[in-house]
Amino acid sequence: MLKELTDRQLDILYSIVHEYIRTGEPVGSRTISKKYLTHRSAATIRNEMADLEEAGYLCQPYTSAGRIPTSKAYRVYVDMILQKRSLRAPLVAREKLEALKEEKRSIEKMLSYLTQLLGSITHYISVAGITVLSDATLNRLDLVKVDSFHVLLLIILEGGFVHHDVIRTEQEITQEELDDLSSYLNCIISGRSWFEARDVIREKMLRELIHYAEICLQTLDEVDLVLKKSRYRFFTGGTSNILLLPDFRDMEKLRSLLVLLENEEEFARILEACATEEPISVIIGDENPVEAMRDCSLVLASTENGVKKTILGVIGPVRMDYERTIGVLEMLCEHLLD
Repeated sequence: MLKELTDRQLDILYSIVHEYIRTGEPVGSRTISKKYLTHRSAATIRNEMADLEEAGYLCQPYTSAGRIPTSKAYRVYVDMILQKRSLRAPLVAREKLEALKEEKRSIEKMLSYLTQLLGSITHYISVAGITVLSDATLNRLDLVKVDSFHVLLLIILEGGFVHHDVIRTEQEITQEELDDLSSYLNCIISGRSWFEARDVIREKMLRELIHYAEICLQTLDEVDLVLKKSRYRFFTGGTSNILLLPDFRDMEKLRSLLVLLENEEEFARILEACATEEPISVIIGDENPVEAMRDCSLVLASTENGVKKTILGVIGPVRMDYERTIGVLEMLCEHLLD
């Protein structure tokens, strides 16, 4: 999208979005000329703003008013911020990192503290979710032959939850062999957390389970995936912050958002769906998959170290201070990996 615009248009668009985030008022060409692009005339900026409006990046709330950015403009603005990657978190955030390190001793305490910290720094709603493999418990695994090259994997978790998936193998394997392998794996799993059992299974694969290495690897990957989904812990903080934002004056839309936040399982799925492989994901306005969040933006940071996946995020208005928010999230994720 950046390639569609000239450097001058990008400068103007960036300045308009930045000013609108700061003031919440429509932005005129004279303001941009005086405050941001002093080497450009107001007439030149006004002409470019008209072109940007025609292209869908700006809109004019009423005749003779300045322009306000659309979701398309915010996307360009955020992409420009992410390209810079030289953001600095506010000092107040860095000063509270020592407390965060102390809270990391307990997952629940860390999540609770983290959401409160994010909410107090950004003044938006903060969300945090963690999937933990190290304390997950499996009851057993079962492998059932479907046909010559397909095996049904049954994963039975603590509490009786059952997950199943079909594994394709390159070598034919009998049900008797699958029974022996299931029994062997269940002996390793018994009395161990999955994190411990996984390491033992990987070690055994190199010596005693070479013949079954392919199916073992697929089993390990599938169990990891299931446990990450089933062990998702989700916290929110700073929900009352949105009551103070002028962007959330529509009480019906506000109510819809609060109802969504109360549905922990549903919102956890939204977070995981929106979090990409990139360190920072930003979903702006109409880009949100859920109707209740179309007037919001969601900024997510995610990290994964094999033992756990952490998702940190902030929900705020489309007119969010993206630069500051992204800086805070990047800094917090760096310290979570310490």
